[in-house]
Amino acid sequence: MFFLVLLTLFLAYITWTFVRLINNYNEAKKIGLPIIILPVNPASPLWLFTKDYLSPILTQLPFGLGTWAGLAEIGWTYFEKYSVHAKYGDAFILVSPGENDITLADPAATEDVMRRRNDFIKNPAIYGMLEIYGANVDTVNGKVWDRHRKITTPPFNEQNSALVWRESAEQTDQMLQVWSEKSSVRSSQPDIHALALNVLCGAGFGQHSSFVDATSHDPTKSEQKQRLGYRKSLQMLLANILPLIILGLLKGSNFPQWLYFGSMAKVSVAYNEFKGYMGEMLAREKTAFEQGDSMRHNLMSALVRASMSEQSELESTSTEQPLNQKGASKPTLTSGFTDDEVYGNLFIFNLAGQDTTASTLHFAITLLAVNPKWQSWIAEEIDAIRGADGAGTLYYAETFPKLTRILALMYETLRLYGPVVVIPRYTGDTPQRLVIQGKERIVPARTTVSLNVAALNTHPEYWGDDVLVFRPDRWIVSETSSSSSNNASSDSSVSWFQPVPGSFIPWSHGPRVCPGRKFSQVEFTRVIFGLFSHGTRVEVVGQGDETEMDARARVMRVVNEAKLEVTLKMVGADRVALRWVKKESLQA
Repeated sequence: MFFLVLLTLFLAYITWTFVRLINNYNEAKKIGLPIIILPVNPASPLWLFTKDYLSPILTQLPFGLGTWAGLAEIGWTYFEKYSVHAKYGDAFILVSPGENDITLADPAATEDVMRRRNDFIKNPAIYGMLEIYGANVDTVNGKVWDRHRKITTPPFNEQNSALVWRESAEQTDQMLQVWSEKSSVRSSQPDIHALALNVLCGAGFGQHSSFVDATSHDPTKSEQKQRLGYRKSLQMLLANILPLIILGLLKGSNFPQWLYFGSMAKVSVAYNEFKGYMGEMLAREKTAFEQGDSMRHNLMSALVRASMSEQSELESTSTEQPLNQKGASKPTLTSGFTDDEVYGNLFIFNLAGQDTTASTLHFAITLLAVNPKWQSWIAEEIDAIRGADGAGTLYYAETFPKLTRILALMYETLRLYGPVVVIPRYTGDTPQRLVIQGKERIVPARTTVSLNVAALNTHPEYWGDDVLVFRPDRWIVSETSSSSSNNASSDSSVSWFQPVPGSFIPWSHGPRVCPGRKFSQVEFTRVIFGLFSHGTRVEVVGQGDETEMDARARVMRVVNEAKLEVTLKMVGADRVALRWVKKESLQA
């Protein structure tokens, strides 16, 4: 009887899958784009739990019968880059038993989708899972987003950028000191993430941490008996995003906390502790605001000031507030943030900022180790800016705008190894018109439109024949300076390469462009500036009797085998050993 029930359920599932697939295929045909059929829903739990076992088998099937399995992998766009589009065109539809997915590598259509934020929204079913502490600017849509955007934009200002600059400088000096004392460094990835977390803690919350303290561990203390502390609790949350998302869903369903066990119990402790710390800091910032203290420029203080100023402006211009049934004022779409919305936005700043910037820095440093000529290229600019003696105070406002080669390095790293390889949008309940490849199409309701970032960044029509070559100087069309045409200088003038609109979107674009773009640029630039000053260089450490070229080729294999883990990361990064040395100790 039991097996009969299982068989019935299995046949019902297969029938449902087949019916959904046929319906979605018929819907896709009306759009008129090439169709690729996926017989499984890439987002279904069944496929997610079995794909690691089934995919290797399916891809070995004859006549290409299992090639679809590669496109049902999360992060497939990074591995395939533009190759699938080269076969099917700049737009095609992935048809599965789930929801149809129009995949775009058409810059004009991509630009249009990003511009029309109310037509092509963020899917609440997906982004709602990121409301771990509360609604935030990354997860909401429509008029609610207008309110969040208005309040979250002011914190990312020049005063905060200057704070990011100072925090990054101090953390980089400490990290380089640690690295320089070692014969080889295999901890580049966790160390860079620790640095990025410290910068966010300092510039985001006014919580300063030493790099050495952040990466050290006292074995005499039992972790079970320690209170995690602000930084440790945040670090644990950011390192366990998937369990944290599950925890958020469990909390939303009022799942009893005493039933949590193992890693989920630890994440739950970190969740509660971090919320408590945010509550304490929020109370302090509100008091500072009420006392007229405007000298604090971290993200939390600026966010609280913007939110409370918005609320004060509303109260001063409204003599009559709508009341609820209990006689209290109802919140309106133009009011300031609730405490949970402050928590939600601060956490998403950390999630979106720390992991993405750290990942980009890690790829950039590794690529520089493999390609020493680009180290010399950026060091030429750094040395010219620092001057002959390398002394003097290097303030953000004067120095950051001059570091054009380092910014070009960041752009090129993002182009080939950016943390975000696809940006999903959703039509919601309303069909939308969209011009794709010069022809207007009707995109049905409840259809995903995926902006294939990895394909756009490697589209040969817009990036040239060397599209897969790491070449930071492609971003600088010309450089001129008053001292020498061959050297960067403090008064150089740069003509930047301008990508076709929609072909390079590492921070998204349009109304929903990432508010932390400048934050990440300043942090990246100051870290690289600090690492390669004073003649410091990085080189790959070989294994056994490896030649220098063999060692670099091995490291590039690790780089190119990166996988999407929330963001793109190198797998097995601890296999890459780097050595930090002074220029004069390197062989010519």
